[in-house]
Amino acid sequence: MKLRQMGTLDQYLLRELLLNFLFSLLFISLLVGIVSAMKAVDSGYSIGIVLPWLRDSLLYSLYFTTPISILVACTLSYGRFVADREFTASLACGISPFRLFLPMAALAVPVGALMLLTQSTILPELQHRKQDIGRFLIKQLENLGEGKMGQLRIDDQGGVVHWGEIRGGRDLTEVYIEKQLSIGSSPSGVARAVATIEDMGKTPATKILARRAQLTVDDEADVIRLVLNGVDMKFPVSDVPAENRDFLDWRFETVLFDQFNVDFPINSVKRRLNDLPTSELKVKISEHLEMARLRELEIASAEDPLTVEPARAAMNEALRTARRGETEIWRRRAMALAVLTFSMLGFPIALLLNTTQKLVPFFFGILAVMALFFPLTYGGIQVSRATGLPAWATVMSGNYVITVISLGLLLKLRRN
Repeated sequence: MKLRQMGTLDQYLLRELLLNFLFSLLFISLLVGIVSAMKAVDSGYSIGIVLPWLRDSLLYSLYFTTPISILVACTLSYGRFVADREFTASLACGISPFRLFLPMAALAVPVGALMLLTQSTILPELQHRKQDIGRFLIKQLENLGEGKMGQLRIDDQGGVVHWGEIRGGRDLTEVYIEKQLSIGSSPSGVARAVATIEDMGKTPATKILARRAQLTVDDEADVIRLVLNGVDMKFPVSDVPAENRDFLDWRFETVLFDQFNVDFPINSVKRRLNDLPTSELKVKISEHLEMARLRELEIASAEDPLTVEPARAAMNEALRTARRGETEIWRRRAMALAVLTFSMLGFPIALLLNTTQKLVPFFFGILAVMALFFPLTYGGIQVSRATGLPAWATVMSGNYVITVISLGLLLKLRRN
């Protein structure tokens, strides 16, 4: 009979925890999505280009909203369990408070394991896709406004647009672009240049001058388009075969166009260091650490003082890059393990407060996380990058502190 009662209680608590977790996750994710969508729509971009990015952004945000949702579910479910005197009734039946944590563990452990399994593969891909359009479209184009003498890095392949004046964030005058381009034509006959990653470093940059230009976004082609008017283009040509060609074999020819379109891809091919899967990121870290070691040996054996400073600068840059990679790996692990540490924190808070106010444990749990976990975690990232302290100690410090506090609260709960 007692085993049946315990099973019923477990199912009851697990159902409450699961419902609160799903509702919290849905609410927080929708909140993130609404804010992102409002920024995009306010910037003048259509649903066709916002929705795919919004989907990736929401999936990416799950790695941050899931730990918070676990904490919300834990504090609300057990807070209500205490407020309705069900906790008192369970104690009167001889059920240990620690036995009540089993449903929480049944939810948190699989979710935490899923986070750990995907944080090294799926998370970097979502991060890359989310940051892609966010970096090159929304964050840069939404605040162009009006002004004189500006420039915009419009992709990660060397594309920079310079202008003499901009009005309304879209209409530009005295435009200058210098970039490797492949030249083609659209079905309507309008000349068009399309940036290609394959041409990078193989040809000199095409130089484009235009009296006016309009900045638009092509939703179907996934490109940021500059419609240029009054164009003077100087593009490179060469008669030397490609296999024997170098930069000295190119000459420039000038072509005039009434209208010319320059398309820049919204989705970049090249990944940032933080967007690499963990396995590739570890390889990059090893490469930069080896590079730093070689530069250190070069400095130690240098006979010419003039070579020491460049070697030291290269060594420091390699070390900084390696530290960024290490902190990124441990940041991913910290957020995945936060699912477990947050559940360990919320459980004793709700039972120890023993209040009829159901939201009090929720506020105390959120306060502890906001005041301790996030400052320590992201502060630890900066400390590790600046000082070289091991990332497993600094970045994980938020988890360590929350775990210690949770164990202290659990010990106090046992004594009570």
